[in-house]
Amino acid sequence: MTLFNPLTCSGFITETTTKISMNFGACAGARLAMVGLFFLNALVRKWGGEEVGLEYNFWAGLGGAFVAYLIPLLFTGNVKISFVIGIVGMLIGGYGYGAFFGGGDDGGY
Repeated sequence: MTLFNPLTCSGFITETTTKISMNFGACAGARLAMVGLFFLNALVRKWGGEEVGLEYNFWAGLGGAFVAYLIPLLFTGNVKISFVIGIVGMLIGGYGYGAFFGGGDDGGY
């Protein structure tokens, strides 16, 4: 069973790709998807949380996004499906934690 690690690119690198060459394949896409989840979380917090008035917790959304993204990616290596699962985890984590425990914003400073 092959595990796919986006930090070391193990599992993504095939026999045709050497370790010396720059890998702009699936491993780079997996890393860019993590950056995309961070910025998407910030946009959801601003527009879905503050502007609309719903409670959204940034840190719970970020944790839910990365956990829900990395677990399927580790086993399948499919970036697209893992990204969609990460978005669902972000929404559940951010809005779910925010509904029960508040948004965690300082707001009045």
